[in-house]
Amino acid sequence: MKFQEPFIRYIINAPHTFWWIKHGVPLLNRRNWHVLDPNNFSFESSYGFDPTISRPLPGKQIADEDYCLENGAIVVEFHGDPVYDSIFDPSSEKTIIDDLLAFMSIYSGKYCQYLWEEKRPKGEPWSATKAIVISDEGFQDQWSAPPEKAIDYFERALSIIPSIDRTRLRLAMQWFFSALREFEEVGRPLVEAALNWVCLESQANYLGLPGRNFQKVESLLRSQQFPSIPLLRNLYKLRNDAFHSGQLSGLTEADAQAARTAGRALILLGMNHADFKADFTSLYT
Repeated sequence: MKFQEPFIRYIINAPHTFWWIKHGVPLLNRRNWHVLDPNNFSFESSYGFDPTISRPLPGKQIADEDYCLENGAIVVEFHGDPVYDSIFDPSSEKTIIDDLLAFMSIYSGKYCQYLWEEKRPKGEPWSATKAIVISDEGFQDQWSAPPEKAIDYFERALSIIPSIDRTRLRLAMQWFFSALREFEEVGRPLVEAALNWVCLESQANYLGLPGRNFQKVESLLRSQQFPSIPLLRNLYKLRNDAFHSGQLSGLTEADAQAARTAGRALILLGMNHADFKADFTSLYT
């Protein structure tokens, strides 16, 4: 019967809808994911639909499925037993879709995530999760390199990640996404900037780089092939104001933007400084 079929499905949130359609779909199709337009998608006629499952009822403050479809860029689904093949976070119930969402968040500067995930592994019950809703208002994303190159760099990152120390990667990802959520959920760009410094400093400390905190991070970024970074000291001041002095910083959103760029550049795996767009690094030089 149809509703016994195993599957996994994501509704991916709306940032970069054009990118998903033009550049993301070919990769997903090659990996046997089916890509659907949320405007033409119906759960009742979808693959693996189970009429015995109680779905969100009309009249709720947010009807989860309807809300997610209205705010989705694409629907992607895998027909068959879900394959948990994440390279970014192996040994977890995550897929290559989770990896691509994480990479696109770093690459584009806009928090990409799934709004809705539902799945039924073979022989197991149906389950669904609605992710935290992140606002995409009032923030101009800044692509680190041309949008059409994102898939090339993503596939290169997939080949590099298995050789990277897992603790180091986890530190970078944890602090970067903590910073990104601080801005997009709470709207505090200067706190986000301070957390981006923590992202950088945690890497420098883990690698055992010598010197005081500022020198460690400066050495770390130079090892990433960055040129001289005169605005790096502004980022360091943000961190000190926020976490040492307990004061609100007198620095501006422009300083926070430089921090955002630094945090992303650190973990854009598979990319060299020469790959970045000029306006991505212009805040440093």
